[in-house]
This record gives sequence, C-alpha cells and structure tokens, in this order.
Amino acid sequence: MLGDLGVFLPFLLFAGGCALLGVLGLSRRLARVAIGVGILSAIVSYASSALVAPVLAHRALADAGIVETRSFSPRTPIAIVRNLRFVRDNPPAEYSLSVNTPDRRPPPVLEWQLHRPASIAVFGVINLLLGILAAEATLKMNRPRRWNSRLAIGVAGAVAFYLLQEMGSPIQSFLRGDPMGSGVLAAWGPLALPLAEVLVLGYLVWRQRS
Repeated sequence: MLGDLGVFLPFLLFAGGCALLGVLGLSRRLARVAIGVGILSAIVSYASSALVAPVLAHRALADAGIVETRSFSPRTPIAIVRNLRFVRDNPPAEYSLSVNTPDRRPPPVLEWQLHRPASIAVFGVINLLLGILAAEATLKMNRPRRWNSRLAIGVAGAVAFYLLQEMGSPIQSFLRGDPMGSGVLAAWGPLALPLAEVLVLGYLVWRQRS
C-alpha cells in the first residue's frame, strides 16, 4: 500500500489544488502553501515509487525464493543506473524483460524505469497547480456546473497523461517488436500535456482577472 502511494498521490493533487483555493481563497498565503504542498508531495511520491516500492518488491521476490542471475536489486535508482551501465558495457545477444535476467534488459526500458518516478512526481506538482487554476477559472459557475467542470478537467487530464505514459513506454514497443526510442523522452514527454493545460487555464484565468 505504501509503495503505491507514489503513483496515486500525484493524480489526487488536482483535487488538493481545488481544495486549497476553496480554503485559502485568492491570497498570497495560497501561493506559499501551494509551493510547500507541491514540494512535499513530490518528495513523498518519488521516495515511495523509487525507493519504498522497489524494496518491498525485492522482499516479496526473496520470500518467494526468486533469485536473479545478476543482482541489481532492489530496483532503486542506484541499482538501475548500475544495471544500465552494465548492459551498455556488455550488450547481450538478445534482450529480455524477464525478472531473472536484469543483465539483458533493453537500455531504453531501464532509462524509462529510472526517470518515470521523477516524471510522475513532477506531474503531481503540475496537477496541483492545475487544480488551483481550474478552481479559479470555474468560480463564477453555479455549483453543479462548477463541480462537473472541475471533475471533467481533472479526470480527463489524469487519464490522458496516464495513457500517454503507457503508450509511449519502451516496454510496449519491445513487446510489439517495434524499435524502441529514448526512455528519457518516453518518461518526460507526456508532461507536455499537463503543461499545455496549465497554459490554457492560466490564459482563461488571466482573461477573467483583466
């Protein structure tokens, strides 16, 4: 449960942003609290995904008696970097995603696994800002319409980001037999969508204020 927090928390922060505006209103304190919440949530999300979850998974594998051919576990960032360097220095005849053969994992997959927790943590910060902007943009709507609009923006943005993450994953390309692109780009590229949403909502808020 604790290991899953890093995945779910960033997607919940949209509602947190809406709640912050409702509690603090349009004030200077809102900006300070939002920055603090954003930094804290990013740290918790990254630590949970990149540190806690791999350690718990490694313990589960050890308890099940599964032993890797070459130890790069638990799959913390340091272990992934060691794994990536090993594969690049010793390219296998054939790549594999098997848990028992980490020394044969494709480099783009390792890059994606290394950068994805940080990307999702940053998404959480952007999602918090999106929640604040969406709340302000819908302030003048009646209550049912305001609720539905915020729900639509939050859910649609989260689902779209998640789908982009999964569709661009080098793992999916590997399973289909397609050429694999940059794992770094696959991890960070989907952030273009929430950033675009911030620009659109920011413009709408600016128009309302002017």
